[in-house]
Amino acid sequence: MDGHIAPAAQRGLYPAAALRPLLDPGSIAIVGASPRPGSFGGNVLANLVRHYNGGILPINPNYGEVAGLPCYASVSDLPRLPDCLGIAVPAPQVEPVLREAAALGVPGAIIFSSGFTETGTPEGASMQARLTALAAETGLRIMGPNCTGIVTTHSGAACNILPSVKHLPLVPGGIALLGQSGALGYVVFQAMHRGVGFSRLISTGNSCDVDIADLISFLVEDPETSAIACLFESVPSGPRLLAALEKAFHAGKPVIACKIGVTQAGGRAALSHSGMLAGDAATYNAVFERTGVIQVDAFEGLLETAVFFSRAGRPQAQGVGILSGSGGSVVMAADKAEKHGIPMPQPGETTQTALRQRLPGFATIANPADITAESIRDEALYGECVEIFARDPGFASVAVLMPSAHGPSAITRAEGLSALAGKLDRPLTLVWMNEWYEGIGSAIYDASQTLSVFRSLDRCMNAYRLWFHHDRLRSVLEARPVHAPDPALPEARRLLAAHARGAALTERDSKSLLALYGIPVAADRLCTSAEEAVAAAREIGFPVVAKVEAAAIHHKSDIGGVKLDLRDEDAVAAAYAAIRQATAGEPGVAGVTIQPMVKGGVEMLVGARRDPQFGPLVIFGFGGTLVEVMSDVAVRIAPVSPAEVRLALQGLRMRKVLDGVRGNPPCDIDAYCDLVAGVSRLVADLGEEVAEIDVNPVILSPDGGIAVDALVVRGR
Repeated sequence: MDGHIAPAAQRGLYPAAALRPLLDPGSIAIVGASPRPGSFGGNVLANLVRHYNGGILPINPNYGEVAGLPCYASVSDLPRLPDCLGIAVPAPQVEPVLREAAALGVPGAIIFSSGFTETGTPEGASMQARLTALAAETGLRIMGPNCTGIVTTHSGAACNILPSVKHLPLVPGGIALLGQSGALGYVVFQAMHRGVGFSRLISTGNSCDVDIADLISFLVEDPETSAIACLFESVPSGPRLLAALEKAFHAGKPVIACKIGVTQAGGRAALSHSGMLAGDAATYNAVFERTGVIQVDAFEGLLETAVFFSRAGRPQAQGVGILSGSGGSVVMAADKAEKHGIPMPQPGETTQTALRQRLPGFATIANPADITAESIRDEALYGECVEIFARDPGFASVAVLMPSAHGPSAITRAEGLSALAGKLDRPLTLVWMNEWYEGIGSAIYDASQTLSVFRSLDRCMNAYRLWFHHDRLRSVLEARPVHAPDPALPEARRLLAAHARGAALTERDSKSLLALYGIPVAADRLCTSAEEAVAAAREIGFPVVAKVEAAAIHHKSDIGGVKLDLRDEDAVAAAYAAIRQATAGEPGVAGVTIQPMVKGGVEMLVGARRDPQFGPLVIFGFGGTLVEVMSDVAVRIAPVSPAEVRLALQGLRMRKVLDGVRGNPPCDIDAYCDLVAGVSRLVADLGEEVAEIDVNPVILSPDGGIAVDALVVRGR
């Protein structure tokens, strides 16, 4: 596996021109073309013959003709060079074919063959490493191996091995779908059968050369694509992915992502599937938040959410309107809206008056609105009421709940709503109240180029939640200051250099490092006798805390190395003796520190670690001794701004505690955000010189935040 990712990890993103022969080929040659139904070579040839208007060149020495086309013995025998080579031969034969193609000047190749790193064998990894090296040496751009290929709807380039492609109507649209697993394309094909349009479907496979980051970068410049939907399993290069996602963010082209392989079992499956490690969920969430990616937690919502974002723009208000002709459905919708934190402002007086003039007295003129079944039976009245409600200036969007697509007016209603969506200056969504609903009008809704259709209330409200969050996140990211090294960096490096690589700093040195970056820390005194401890306590003022000072002891309270709330001299002397006795066998004990007992407030934490793919990460949230149990923290790529921290805190389960509960005053959240931002700058500046930072707890009160314990581990 090392040979698979190392050579590619250091390069930048491929320019769009280098990938155009792969993704917009004028001609395609198929090595391993076959008349045998069900074979890779047979399937891809049938798909191209069915859809593609470019040149098709079958290659197989065993045939003179395949599918009515002349068949050639090798790449060298072709009458002209193709833009793209599709390879459907056994794994050991792939490299010789590629070398022949590269020598002739073929610019791109898609490898359908399996048997490489996904096998988990040294032989498979070695073969794939040679393909990566070949691509780097020759400039031949390679997709795969172990991929199903591409489908480009506007050109009909269906260079794909899945047999169902030849039966598909290739419906053009604005959504591009990327993923390592080609089999998930079957879900997309079902959507295409329903009239949903796509610009491109791309399976990356093992990504020996071209990877998902390169493809995102290409699609940012693709005029046929308005939104990019990605199914992430694993990524060969963190820096390239960050660069591609930031490019999409700055171009204003939404990327909607579903990360799979986030559990232990899923991660193992991802490794065996593509030969690459999946990475943990928190890290990917940090990547997506840094780059403005819209993240869905289930594949079922990926396409619906992508369609919505491709049409939505930025919200112009902070609430959503919900309308139906069924009282029960609006109650269910209100429940889901509250679950996802979606504001439902009441319609304005103008809207209410207009609806009252048209609807019976038992209609609910509110939000959510029940315009009654009577209105549904009158097509003109129904359309008029929906438009009046949808144009209310207090709504960023309106969701129309649809219980049925049957009945004599189903087609007229569907066409009317689709036309209305095209006239509005805000997104109009349609929600099926059951995923099983079908009917003569349903295909019109699915194929609409203006409506956003959801087959689940839950997924619709989640998309709204993501929409509002993405808008707030975009504002925060656009205002993020450019990071510059802190003036304290040289002194921080000198302090670290006094410690061995890979070694933990003492608590006092860890605090000193933090203080250089303006992070408030609890003052302390190092004592080597009970008398010194008592004198220090007198000077500081009671109550105090006594803690063992030893770089090798990371969790002091676990071994009796911490004594809290010491209120007099006798308690301090006894605590000193108890700590020395409890840690007598521990290495490197320098003494006992005495520091003020910081009372009240909320226990928070700040930490940092270095991810091998994405660099320094900062972790923050609720802390204390139960941090592993509560696990109520956020992770972001360092450095972060205070505004990014504040927005991330909104997603924590216990966030309301900071506002004050049970008579407690609200905490100084701004101080905590500044503190987290300071730690993030520190770890970003020091880079690989720091392996880990753990500041737990930070006591946060109305008067600010203060770090009362800290651990820094130097990088190796």
